[in-house]
Amino acid sequence: MDNIVLISIPQDKLKDLIREAIREELSYKKDKELLNFKETCEFLGISPSALNKWKSENRIPYKKLGKRVFFNRQELLESLKNSNYSRLKQIQC
Repeated sequence: MDNIVLISIPQDKLKDLIREAIREELSYKKDKELLNFKETCEFLGISPSALNKWKSENRIPYKKLGKRVFFNRQELLESLKNSNYSRLKQIQC
């Protein structure tokens, strides 16, 4: 069983700690260049089956490392620029 530690901390200090943790996590995900399958679905706002279809139709570039598939964020954006993908403007922010 995990050890549970209870400490007394002011509410605003706790809020600041939570905000900072969220900021760091969002910053990491935003700057991440190689995305796994699930992250790519979230990034593009599409279902796993749609991503599989796009991949099989060679509509988007991907890399295989062993059995795992990865997508480069910049390569995805470049490949979708000439398409009619409506969410592209929202993603590029």
